[in-house]
Amino acid sequence: MKLLRALDDCLGAYRCGQLAATVHQIADTLGRAVDAKDKRLFEHSSLTAELATVLALAHGLPHRQADVVHIAGHLHDIGKIGIPDSILLKPGGLDPAEWLLMKEHPRIGAQILGPIELFSAKNSVADMVLSHHESYDGGGYPQGLAGRDIPLGGRILAVADSLAAMLECRAYRPSMTLSEALAEIERCSGVRYDPDLCRDLFLHVDEVAVVVSRHCGVSEEYPRQAETALGLSG
Repeated sequence: MKLLRALDDCLGAYRCGQLAATVHQIADTLGRAVDAKDKRLFEHSSLTAELATVLALAHGLPHRQADVVHIAGHLHDIGKIGIPDSILLKPGGLDPAEWLLMKEHPRIGAQILGPIELFSAKNSVADMVLSHHESYDGGGYPQGLAGRDIPLGGRILAVADSLAAMLECRAYRPSMTLSEALAEIERCSGVRYDPDLCRDLFLHVDEVAVVVSRHCGVSEEYPRQAETALGLSG
């Protein structure tokens, strides 16, 4: 699979320099720290980062830009550090006031990353984090951006984050199979997601399945979930 080789080359580029490797490792560690707050997540940030990189490469972005998307994938939920645990870990649905607070996590994340000059350039990591919950039709948050006004990296993360989340058990629903999650992405193409990116995603479903298999079932807690996510369970 040519795209998977490109993905491995892209991730391997971080080993070509100590500074680049350290930036990647810090992003990975911070993403895992956020995920560790919720035991229902199985490497959510890592899976989002890798799916986003696959999609960036499938869309034709060069490795250097795909690398930036990868870092943003690891850090996309870092703003949840600023959300009270009573909301973040609530077992049921959120009330309107709680939901308003939850919707601030992209903005909080961008503010956390803002002092890092490398991340705060226009359309770089902080902008991607800020825009990863914007919707193609303008109905997202926190800014209500629409279409191409949403940074490309944010549009990529929207697809990758949603796909990763659908494969996880959440308080309000069970995990989906990969086939079910992809069907939901297709249903929301042009509304929630950039239709061009959805097209690119569906041209590389085999590669997506391989990436998902790398991250499901990483602990004893998720052996059945790994099968479910890949659509393998009976």
